[in-house]
Amino acid sequence: MTEKKTKAISEEPEAGTELTRGYGASPGIATGPARVIKDIEDAGQIKDGDIIVTEMTAPDMVPAMQRSTGIITDNGGMTSHAAIVSRELGVPAIVGCGDATEALSDGQRVTLDGEKGTVVVGEPESESKEENIAESDPTNDSVEAPVGHIPTTATEVKVNVSIPEAAQRAADTSADGVGLLRLEHILLSTGKTPEKYVADHGEEAFIKEISEEIRKVADAFYPRPVRARTLDAPTDELAELEGGESEPIEHNPMLGYRGIRRSLQEPEMVKLELRAFKRLQDIGYDNIEVMFPLPNDADDVRRARELMDEVGIDRDTHEWGAMVETPASIRSIDEIIDEGVDFVALGTNDIVQFMLAVDRNNAMVADRFDDYHPTILEAMAEVIEACNEHDVDTTITGQSGSDPEMAKFLAEKGISSLSSNIDAVDDVRRVVARAEQELLLNAVRDTSDGPTLPD
Repeated sequence: MTEKKTKAISEEPEAGTELTRGYGASPGIATGPARVIKDIEDAGQIKDGDIIVTEMTAPDMVPAMQRSTGIITDNGGMTSHAAIVSRELGVPAIVGCGDATEALSDGQRVTLDGEKGTVVVGEPESESKEENIAESDPTNDSVEAPVGHIPTTATEVKVNVSIPEAAQRAADTSADGVGLLRLEHILLSTGKTPEKYVADHGEEAFIKEISEEIRKVADAFYPRPVRARTLDAPTDELAELEGGESEPIEHNPMLGYRGIRRSLQEPEMVKLELRAFKRLQDIGYDNIEVMFPLPNDADDVRRARELMDEVGIDRDTHEWGAMVETPASIRSIDEIIDEGVDFVALGTNDIVQFMLAVDRNNAMVADRFDDYHPTILEAMAEVIEACNEHDVDTTITGQSGSDPEMAKFLAEKGISSLSSNIDAVDDVRRVVARAEQELLLNAVRDTSDGPTLPD
């Protein structure tokens, strides 16, 4: 009896033994019991301090993600829902492990490193509790105090926001405003598709729901600008919601019925979103700016502009713009500018996906998702140059906007602003400041390289 027990104990993996690994999506180290969630409906069982282990997160899992101390997924890349939301919540996360839901046992104590992308056997609770509280506290709504002076830059550094609950945390950074407020997370958090919500509660309730959530962000940042993007949810995410049974079945939703292409097919629905923006603007929120996702060409932008006009948004007093995310929109940038946009936003998550034919949610090809591919850099530089020639602001809203090296490259190319993840704002600003100083120094040196006068 004793021998069998001794043998069983020796077979238990020791603390620190690696169990699985993936892509570090949100920095930080967290230790806690793994809770394997194979059905979204089970997310309500997540308690404070649990580590969520699931195939992929969804918008209606956000409350559970807020309670968790860490997140691990089988699928998804650095631009997946789990990656985006966990960074905003300040919760350590690893995505694209492939086998986490099989490799980890429910209740097993594990430690994840959201930077290295590793999951190991956790220390016993008595040994790791104090350390874990110090390293990962998802209930902390403020950003860690920046070290040293935060420089002023000519290139604005803004922040991406997906969930209004993270607005104050984002506003507490040195961000110059919100470069991207994703409307889809607000809408999908209702648990119903937009059509189902309107059918159940009416148009007025829909407009009120959107405007009240956006107002939380606008209040936190006022008078700094908030660029709110109309709905850009793929059909597979909508299909998970109440009313989602009517959603079309697509083999690759990221290339399908989403963004402005859906809005233009369902104009009455997008006009409800625009009416929510207008309601806020009419009561004094002059920092709300409208942005349309995924246009292919000037015709898409023109039709979207006409919808704004139909609901009465004053384009003379409120700025509006369009995302540039497809090869077609990059090639059509001059024509898009001619439609009167005030700004253009480079959505690098989709630019890379479409130009390199890499599904950004497919962990099998995540290593092919290359923001620094020469064609990507060249395309972004061309858009910035064209916009600068016509005094149209440019920004970047994708994941690469949080990369210091990319920030340096774009600042040198003359981009107007960068929109980063919450935890990257101050680092990006410092990099931009150094890049601007180098440009000034090089300009001075160039003007002093002429011939010297003889003695």
